[in-house]
Amino acid sequence: MQSPQVRPYRPEDFGPLVALWRASKRRAFPYVRAQQRHTLENDEDYFRDAVLPVADVWVAHKGGILLGFMALEGDLIDLLFVAVDAQGQGVGTALMNMAKELFPNRLRAYTFQRNETARSFFAVQGFAEIGFGVSPPPEDEPDVELLWLPGSDG
Repeated sequence: MQSPQVRPYRPEDFGPLVALWRASKRRAFPYVRAQQRHTLENDEDYFRDAVLPVADVWVAHKGGILLGFMALEGDLIDLLFVAVDAQGQGVGTALMNMAKELFPNRLRAYTFQRNETARSFFAVQGFAEIGFGVSPPPEDEPDVELLWLPGSDG
């Protein structure tokens, strides 16, 4: 099976990317009420106004179909989402490989403590859980801070 290709975000990715993100996060954490209440317009506004101005966004695709994306703010993986029907097919790993290529000395991330799928993924990628806290409002959800250093790949 062909691996997904990773490339920088393009403006024409906006609609499909926000739809993918919305479906994936609603499935990944149904326990975060604030996320479940967001409308498509809320998600579009947030991505346009809060993510794109500060993050480098990369997309994973195969045959022109968007399969996942990540938003990097320096060495922080702010967002990493894979389409629900593409999970377990190497999409997240392809995005993570790009992040490690861009930041070979260190990567950081956060996820919700209850998001066992993400925590397992980051562990396989060599990330260590280094801190526990609570995400900022409006989520206010217990989270975990993750760190990857060279040589810690699983």
